[in-house]
Amino acid sequence: MKRILSAITLALLAAGASAAEKTIFAHYMGCFPAGYGPIQNHMRNDTPRVRHDKGNMVDRIGGRFTNFALTPQDRDLSPEESAELEIRRAMRGGIDGFAIDAWAGGDGAKQVLGHLIRAAERMKVPFFLTICLDPACHPRGKVPGDLRKQITDTVRYLVKEHGKSPNLARRNGKILIFGYGSCDLYYPQEVRNLPEGPEKWKRCSDAYRELEKAVGVPLFLHYCFDREGLRNRRNPELLAACAGWAGKHFDAVGAFTGADWPEYRKLIADNVKQGKAEWSEPLLFQYNNKGGGLVTGKGLDLLRDRWESARNNQSTLIQFTTWNDYGEDTVLAPGYSTNYTILNVNRYFIDWWKLGRKPEIKEESIHLIFRRNANGSESYPFQQRRRTEGVLEVLTLLRKPGTVRVDRYGEFQAPAGMFYRQFPLKPGKVSAELLRGTGKQTVLKVTAPEQVSDKPFREDCSMVCFGSNFDKEWKRDFPNDKPLYYSEYGDLDSDGLPNWFEMYWFGKFPLMATATAADPAADPDRDGLNNLDEWKQQTNPLKPQHQYTAGTLWKLSDIHKRGNSLNPDRDAWDTPVWYYLYKQGTAGRIPHDGKYLLCPENNGQGMMGHFPPLASLRQYPQGRGELLRRSNPDGTRYESFSLRPQSLNIIAWESPVDGLVSVSGLLKSDSPGQGNIRFTVEKGTSLLFDGNYPPKKPIRDKIALKNIPVRKGERIFFLGGVNAYGGRIDLHDLEIALEPGTKGK
Repeated sequence: MKRILSAITLALLAAGASAAEKTIFAHYMGCFPAGYGPIQNHMRNDTPRVRHDKGNMVDRIGGRFTNFALTPQDRDLSPEESAELEIRRAMRGGIDGFAIDAWAGGDGAKQVLGHLIRAAERMKVPFFLTICLDPACHPRGKVPGDLRKQITDTVRYLVKEHGKSPNLARRNGKILIFGYGSCDLYYPQEVRNLPEGPEKWKRCSDAYRELEKAVGVPLFLHYCFDREGLRNRRNPELLAACAGWAGKHFDAVGAFTGADWPEYRKLIADNVKQGKAEWSEPLLFQYNNKGGGLVTGKGLDLLRDRWESARNNQSTLIQFTTWNDYGEDTVLAPGYSTNYTILNVNRYFIDWWKLGRKPEIKEESIHLIFRRNANGSESYPFQQRRRTEGVLEVLTLLRKPGTVRVDRYGEFQAPAGMFYRQFPLKPGKVSAELLRGTGKQTVLKVTAPEQVSDKPFREDCSMVCFGSNFDKEWKRDFPNDKPLYYSEYGDLDSDGLPNWFEMYWFGKFPLMATATAADPAADPDRDGLNNLDEWKQQTNPLKPQHQYTAGTLWKLSDIHKRGNSLNPDRDAWDTPVWYYLYKQGTAGRIPHDGKYLLCPENNGQGMMGHFPPLASLRQYPQGRGELLRRSNPDGTRYESFSLRPQSLNIIAWESPVDGLVSVSGLLKSDSPGQGNIRFTVEKGTSLLFDGNYPPKKPIRDKIALKNIPVRKGERIFFLGGVNAYGGRIDLHDLEIALEPGTKGK
């Protein structure tokens, strides 16, 4: 009886929840329902077509998806099964409802919303559904007001189709509507052109009032502050005023990620609450858009930080980003990579937030959180756009203290409650056990099916997680199915070849049923290296290695023609030869010592720029020079060194062969800047060319070097620097040619 009364009470509270009721929704991508539809198609058909030698940048770094919905790989779910599974999982994780992205997936997303609402009604559970208005899914159209009409039609659709459902989310008696990039929904170009201030903001809040009037029912409007935070972050006073405006004109104000203004979350929250609106803390544990942004931390640092802010800033309404955006890997739902860990750990934080104190542990568990790629490792056959340092985090949820022994890492004492310890990441298997008693008996043990690899096959900045309670969680979801222990770097058949190698080259990636498809002793390309050797040397087992001959040309312009740039860039024979580097230090005195760092950031396409890390500006405020691709009037491209005093910008060519090479290029600049520019060509630390160019004078200089002996793996550096202010020098037609002659010794 108590359980029934509790469910009824919760249902009544959520149906007309007061503003003080702490409630958490998860943003739901209607295009990715678990176990059927588009996400199954991506897993079975699209991902296997992703190849490392395609021209598309996202394909060349390993595809858009590094995570999928955790369901059996050998069968589909029905829409009804999927909806009930998603709701059961979300409720186990403490989630009160889903905010369906309107309409990511078009009419399919509307159908998914219907399946979820009907499932909640069938299950008779206090779980609630609504929508999140997404400007990206409502084209602006050619006629002013088109976007506003589309948004109005979307909300009318929700009210018409589901307005009578007891599982439609309401707050304070009004239908709850979440926002994402809320200002973008209503700012026509003439409003966008207005300066930031009350007049501009009023146009937006007036439009939302018109929306409510046009729909004809009261709406509880959640306003997303991401765009305002980004535009006004350099002016705290204006930022505070804008937050105060939002707090007065909307029921709740929050953000989708809040990634662009982390230092101002408290300022914004305080001013929103002064305006009498609820504060909605932006909450996520990672964001990994393979073609866009990356927001992550070491272990679960980001998740802990956001929950601490949610508690400190008295957040009462939250939209977690996200339940199931597998394309951007903001996945709270159980997934191939994250398994049940994020759902379990996040439940602890939800209970802490709602109770106002740390909750008691009901079921003990150990969780392993890490990245697949060892720090500093280079991928093959796919390339890398960016790199992220990782750690191994061992997180415990214990009823009483114990000793945690981490294989190959050491041990630590874990208290009751939630606790974690982080270790420098090592290649290999990851496992831990909980010991108690005078004899230190093992009472709990976990070994991740995934491993850390120093030979990664693709870029992967996402977390991998596995918990000791995996089998129990899986049985709750699929009691009659064999557990899916998804692993890319494990070795299912113990033949020495990792699963990815067999799936990608000889099977169908990422289907684990094909992870035993290769013979390690076979040599299918007949180049003298068997499959095991090819994996160890990170070479293509289906294609013999190219034999370079006299006359071979390496042109940087070939990379320009490709339309995207990674780091390193490969030549026409799939060998990494072009590297984009930097070194920072005292202006005019940065040592040319051959010890340079890979630029970790680039914009991939367009200007194909490579940059030092943004965070380095704290130590070197004049140290973020750039390597950019620019265009000549005839459409050909060249490399531009945009220089800053505290930074060297460097292109390196790494020889794939022993021999003699020649180097040619043209240095030009009509606007070199106010500092003295120095441009050098060096082999290791040996100076081959030294150009010094005074301020303000146009630059025209040729590079013509011949008979330079190189060994395989040796680098020739092209370095640009400036002693003061800033400067620019452009490198045109850079070519390196392999000359006839004996091999270098």
